[in-house]
Amino acid sequence: MNQLTIALRVSQLLTLDQIANMSNPHESCALLLGKRKENVYEVEEVIPVSNKYSSEVSFAIDENELLKIYKHAELSNTSVVGIFHSHPSKPFPSETDKTFMEINPIPWIIKSTITDEMRCFIFIDALKGKIDGIEEIKMIVVKD
Repeated sequence: MNQLTIALRVSQLLTLDQIANMSNPHESCALLLGKRKENVYEVEEVIPVSNKYSSEVSFAIDENELLKIYKHAELSNTSVVGIFHSHPSKPFPSETDKTFMEINPIPWIIKSTITDEMRCFIFIDALKGKIDGIEEIKMIVVKD
Protein backbone atom coordinates (compact mmCIF):
# COMPACT_ATOMS: atom_id res chain seq x y z
CA MET A 1 0.00 0.00 0.00
CA ASN A 2 1.23 3.47 -0.85
CA GLN A 3 1.82 5.89 1.99
CA LEU A 4 -1.24 7.95 2.93
CA THR A 5 -0.67 11.70 2.98
CA ILE A 6 -2.61 14.86 3.60
CA ALA A 7 -1.92 17.89 1.41
CA LEU A 8 -2.49 21.45 2.63
CA ARG A 9 -1.63 24.83 1.17
CA VAL A 10 0.66 27.21 3.06
CA SER A 11 -2.27 29.55 3.78
CA GLN A 12 -4.28 26.67 5.26
CA LEU A 13 -1.41 25.71 7.54
CA LEU A 14 -1.17 29.33 8.70
CA THR A 15 -4.92 29.34 9.34
CA LEU A 16 -4.59 26.24 11.54
CA ASP A 17 -1.78 27.97 13.46
CA GLN A 18 -3.98 31.03 14.00
CA ILE A 19 -6.92 28.92 15.16
CA ALA A 20 -4.74 27.17 17.75
CA ASN A 21 -3.11 30.39 18.93
CA MET A 22 -6.41 32.27 19.31
CA SER A 23 -7.96 29.48 21.39
CA ASN A 24 -4.94 28.86 23.61
CA PRO A 25 -4.97 27.71 26.43
CA HIS A 26 -8.16 25.88 25.35
CA GLU A 27 -8.13 23.18 22.72
CA SER A 28 -9.09 24.50 19.31
CA CYS A 29 -10.74 22.60 16.50
CA ALA A 30 -11.46 22.83 12.78
CA LEU A 31 -12.82 20.59 10.07
CA LEU A 32 -10.94 20.15 6.83
CA LEU A 33 -13.00 19.81 3.67
CA GLY A 34 -11.69 18.47 0.40
CA LYS A 35 -11.35 15.28 -1.59
CA ARG A 36 -9.46 12.05 -1.32
CA LYS A 37 -7.58 11.23 -4.49
CA GLU A 38 -6.13 7.74 -4.17
CA ASN A 39 -3.78 7.96 -1.15
CA VAL A 40 -3.82 11.74 -0.81
CA TYR A 41 -6.35 13.68 1.25
CA GLU A 42 -6.42 17.09 -0.50
CA VAL A 43 -7.62 19.90 1.74
CA GLU A 44 -9.61 22.55 -0.09
CA GLU A 45 -11.12 24.43 2.84
CA VAL A 46 -10.44 24.90 6.55
CA ILE A 47 -13.54 25.56 8.65
CA PRO A 48 -12.85 26.72 12.21
CA VAL A 49 -15.38 25.44 14.72
CA SER A 50 -16.06 26.33 18.32
CA ASN A 51 -14.98 23.99 21.06
CA LYS A 52 -18.27 23.63 22.89
CA TYR A 53 -16.39 22.44 26.00
CA SER A 54 -14.05 25.49 26.20
CA SER A 55 -11.60 23.06 27.75
CA GLU A 56 -7.84 22.80 27.99
CA VAL A 57 -7.96 19.00 27.71
CA SER A 58 -10.79 18.11 25.33
CA PHE A 59 -12.93 19.38 22.51
CA ALA A 60 -16.37 18.78 21.06
CA ILE A 61 -18.19 20.28 18.13
CA ASP A 62 -21.80 21.41 18.46
CA GLU A 63 -24.08 19.02 16.58
CA ASN A 64 -25.93 21.82 14.77
CA GLU A 65 -22.65 23.38 13.63
CA LEU A 66 -21.46 19.97 12.45
CA LEU A 67 -24.66 19.41 10.47
CA LYS A 68 -24.27 22.81 8.73
CA ILE A 69 -20.69 21.94 7.76
CA TYR A 70 -21.72 18.58 6.31
CA LYS A 71 -24.47 20.30 4.29
CA HIS A 72 -21.93 22.89 3.07
CA ALA A 73 -19.56 20.07 2.09
CA GLU A 74 -22.29 18.32 0.13
CA LEU A 75 -23.20 21.54 -1.71
CA SER A 76 -19.54 22.20 -2.56
CA ASN A 77 -19.01 18.60 -3.72
CA THR A 78 -16.43 17.94 -1.00
CA SER A 79 -16.32 15.86 2.14
CA VAL A 80 -14.70 16.08 5.55
CA VAL A 81 -11.16 14.85 4.88
CA GLY A 82 -9.60 15.81 8.19
CA ILE A 83 -10.04 16.96 11.75
CA PHE A 84 -7.72 19.50 13.35
CA HIS A 85 -7.31 20.28 17.02
CA SER A 86 -4.67 21.56 19.38
CA HIS A 87 -3.18 20.09 22.51
CA PRO A 88 -1.47 21.94 25.38
CA SER A 89 1.00 19.04 25.33
CA LYS A 90 2.91 17.03 22.74
CA PRO A 91 1.13 16.51 19.40
CA PHE A 92 0.02 12.90 19.86
CA PRO A 93 -3.50 11.46 20.12
CA SER A 94 -4.96 11.23 23.61
CA GLU A 95 -6.93 8.15 24.66
CA THR A 96 -10.14 10.07 23.90
CA ASP A 97 -8.77 11.04 20.48
CA LYS A 98 -8.00 7.39 19.73
CA THR A 99 -11.58 6.38 20.46
CA PHE A 100 -12.96 9.07 18.15
CA MET A 101 -10.32 8.37 15.50
CA GLU A 102 -11.65 4.83 15.24
CA ILE A 103 -15.16 6.23 14.68
CA ASN A 104 -13.83 8.87 12.22
CA PRO A 105 -11.03 7.15 10.26
CA ILE A 106 -9.78 10.26 8.47
CA PRO A 107 -6.58 12.25 9.11
CA TRP A 108 -6.39 14.00 12.48
CA ILE A 109 -3.92 16.89 12.62
CA ILE A 110 -2.81 17.75 16.14
CA LYS A 111 -0.87 20.91 16.95
CA SER A 112 1.04 21.27 20.19
CA THR A 113 0.66 24.74 21.67
CA ILE A 114 3.77 24.16 23.80
CA THR A 115 6.20 22.90 21.14
CA ASP A 116 4.48 24.49 18.09
CA GLU A 117 4.81 21.13 16.32
CA MET A 118 2.06 19.72 14.11
CA ARG A 119 1.61 16.01 13.34
CA CYS A 120 -1.04 13.97 11.57
CA PHE A 121 -2.48 10.56 12.47
CA ILE A 122 -5.13 8.22 11.11
CA PHE A 123 -6.89 5.11 12.34
CA ILE A 124 -6.00 2.56 9.70
CA ASP A 125 -6.30 -0.98 11.01
CA ALA A 126 -9.28 -2.19 13.01
CA LEU A 127 -7.64 -5.60 13.39
CA LYS A 128 -4.85 -4.02 15.45
CA GLY A 129 -7.23 -2.11 17.73
CA LYS A 130 -7.45 1.54 18.69
CA ILE A 131 -3.86 1.84 19.93
CA ASP A 132 -1.86 -0.12 17.39
CA GLY A 133 -4.25 0.63 14.54
CA ILE A 134 -3.27 4.33 14.51
CA GLU A 135 -0.46 5.45 12.25
CA GLU A 136 1.24 8.76 11.65
CA ILE A 137 0.87 10.02 8.11
CA LYS A 138 2.89 12.55 6.17
CA MET A 139 1.74 16.14 5.80
CA ILE A 140 2.59 17.77 2.49
CA VAL A 141 2.52 21.57 2.31
CA VAL A 142 2.08 23.04 -1.18
CA LYS A 143 2.29 26.62 -2.40
CA ASP A 144 -0.91 28.64 -2.69
